Amino acid sequence: MKTLIIPCAGRSSRFPNMKPKYILTHPDGKLMVEKAIEGLDLEQFDRIIITILKEHNDRYESGLILRQIFSAQPKVEILVLEEETSCQAETVYETIRRKEVAGAFVVKDVDNRIRLAEDDIEASYVAGVNLETFEKEITRLRQKGFLVVNDQSIIVDIIEKSVKSKYVCVGLYSFASAEQFCEAFITLRQNAFSDGEIYLSHVISYLIGTGKCLFRLKEVQSYDDWGTSEEWLQEQSKYRTYFVDLDGVLCRNCGRYGAKNWDNDFELIEENVDVLRGIAAEGGQIVITTCRDEKYSAAIRARLEEHGLPVFAMITNCNHARRVLINDFAPTNAYPSCEAINIPRNGRLKDYLP
Repeated sequence: MKTLIIPCAGRSSRFPNMKPKYILTHPDGKLMVEKAIEGLDLEQFDRIIITILKEHNDRYESGLILRQIFSAQPKVEILVLEEETSCQAETVYETIRRKEVAGAFVVKDVDNRIRLAEDDIEASYVAGVNLETFEKEITRLRQKGFLVVNDQSIIVDIIEKSVKSKYVCVGLYSFASAEQFCEAFITLRQNAFSDGEIYLSHVISYLIGTGKCLFRLKEVQSYDDWGTSEEWLQEQSKYRTYFVDLDGVLCRNCGRYGAKNWDNDFELIEENVDVLRGIAAEGGQIVITTCRDEKYSAAIRARLEEHGLPVFAMITNCNHARRVLINDFAPTNAYPSCEAINIPRNGRLKDYLP
């Protein structure tokens, strides 16, 4: 039996004035906790346990929300802790103890998304990224854990908050034995770490140092880090919805009547289409607005998608007048939550986009 544990019992101190981070909404509509595990092969797990605080359950209905999200996933269990634990390692320990977890298990941080090439169901490993490959994706280096690895990809040690190697730990830990983990945690709690925070890396380092377990490096294929509210809002910014006028922005302006009209003229402004194609590739949604009649929509969509621009939606028959977008803002959808960009007719879009 193999269990996935997702500890969500922290204070989310890096997300001030917001709900617990694991129930924040990603731009695609999923919650952070859903995004955190979508890169994993969930079929390999017999149980999935999400551990939360009673305070969050009472104030935000987080338990109900999680049950609704995973209603079609019978292997998901919710553990509610009455009080906050001292550290993530203790949260994992309490989850194992209270849920009677036995055998192999995996711990996954909730504030990032990774994708593995493969997974070994019995192996003990720590997921990591190579700084030389993921240089742009890694921020807050001094707050990360670093994996010291030998030539056989065996982890020699894990060192917290000190740049000691090119491999950065990214919050996925596989243990061969729940019993072994608990024994190591209890030993650390009773000794040198009795007054300090015990990281999962400390448990792994202890198991390595005592020769009780061998851990390998498992490199990830992709990595998205949402460890702070700033990084989460930066992730949101990739998924903006762009309401784009057709005539004068994506194609040369023409009207319903005249020698060149909607029935016989559709000259794309390819430079502007290229700009929006790049935005869409990053996650942005493109909504076309136009005064043209609905009967033209299929041909318009086909022409744009033929040039590689996916159209999320199209609003036809718009008034030939000023367009106003109204949206609410909040800490999770920061001000300004809507913007306006005005370009000259048939102008260059890239000159006006930030």
